[in-house]
Amino acid sequence: MLDLQTQRATPEERDLIATLEQLSLRSGSHSPSLATMLEALPDIDVKIDACYLSNPLATDLFWSYFNSDASADPRFFMRLLEAYPSQNRIIAERLAPTIGVDPGGLFIANGATEAIQAILHNYSSHVHVNVPTFSPYYEFATPKHEVTMFQLDQDEDFILDPERYVRSVNKSGADTAILITPNNPDGYQIPDDHLEWILSQLSGLRTVIVDESFIHFARAADSHRLPTLVGLTEKHPNVTVVKSMSKDFGIAGIRAGYAIMSPSRVNELLDHGYLWNINGLAEYFFSLFSRQPFLDEYRTVLRTYNGYISDFISRTASAGFTRGFPTSSNFQLMQITNGMTSELVTTLLLLRHGVYVRNCADKIGLDGEFIRVAIRTESENGHIFQALEDVLA
Repeated sequence: MLDLQTQRATPEERDLIATLEQLSLRSGSHSPSLATMLEALPDIDVKIDACYLSNPLATDLFWSYFNSDASADPRFFMRLLEAYPSQNRIIAERLAPTIGVDPGGLFIANGATEAIQAILHNYSSHVHVNVPTFSPYYEFATPKHEVTMFQLDQDEDFILDPERYVRSVNKSGADTAILITPNNPDGYQIPDDHLEWILSQLSGLRTVIVDESFIHFARAADSHRLPTLVGLTEKHPNVTVVKSMSKDFGIAGIRAGYAIMSPSRVNELLDHGYLWNINGLAEYFFSLFSRQPFLDEYRTVLRTYNGYISDFISRTASAGFTRGFPTSSNFQLMQITNGMTSELVTTLLLLRHGVYVRNCADKIGLDGEFIRVAIRTESENGHIFQALEDVLA
């Protein structure tokens, strides 16, 4: 690390930096949760959580429905606490029509990470991942797994070259390939024709996971369906589509996700666990998908939020104090080019401006100093931009 004094950190800030370093070490390859950080540093005023990737407008929408239903039913909270939630298959049957899949091929998960872990531990022995990427795809590998990596080129904005990638998978000897589109942390979306070609070339693999957790920010929702790639599972039997609900619906605390895969695999997973793997609050969230007004309002707030994303990206593109990478998601990866470390930048943004962003120093596959900034509401984005300018310019 460069000398902190030359980087304009005050003695008080240096003490807080040391505390934050310890919290980061304890959190492994993930940022400390907001609750963990506030417990350790109660004097920090966090104004904007630009580390957690979510659509804040959708969080407000969920909260409005939740409050309305709780007010209308005196037993609402008691049922959530006292009663068992419905079993996995029942929730799948309710959710499947909205997603547009057969319920037999729908695996409901306690967050996308549970689906990822279930797939890797049961249907994989050698995983080939692109880097940088979402770390559980290699962290969840057991000692019996082999993990090989394909390096994305940051000089090419992390664009995935289909032919190079397929050659890399075949050369590795992997039985499982991972594709996240848009990818985390860089936001690159694989074009449909490239994705189709890749999957056709990898038809001999045991498993190909396509993670579409950020797809709602890359494609416009129409009046009938929410954006999804689940049709790939019909064309390619070895493909599993994974979906986190926390990003586009802003409900990470509920832990809700799903995966689309062959019915035989769903049956195997359910026969060996995952009977009651989600809680009553998550079941309530999934029940909203059967209510057309909720889906209509969600499409409206999604369009509004996607406008905020476009405005933020346009603003950072003309900024001279950082390199912002093109993104098709609700976050932007930024490379720090003024000699400061990502650790110091994230700390000064937090301490001086109350903006919490993701320090990407622990991300495998990034060469240099990087932060990832979640895109928020219009007013919050203005505050984030001013904070970045103040710290970096």
